[in-house]
Amino acid sequence: MEPPSTRSPDLMRVKVAAARLGVHVRTLYRVIAQGELSLVHVRGCSCIAENDLVNYIKRNTQMRKA
Repeated sequence: MEPPSTRSPDLMRVKVAAARLGVHVRTLYRVIAQGELSLVHVRGCSCIAENDLVNYIKRNTQMRKA
């Protein structure tokens, strides 16, 4: 196993990320267009790093609590 600093991020397809958030894929693309999440392209597949999605969820959960 690689050390954590050199490991590549766990990626998920946009469709999976949208399902995890409970939103439509188009809604997730709007979030990406607004710069709140970034895409990683792998051989024509649009993916989102799992860490980025988790951080996005945390940021938006904290906003709603405040």
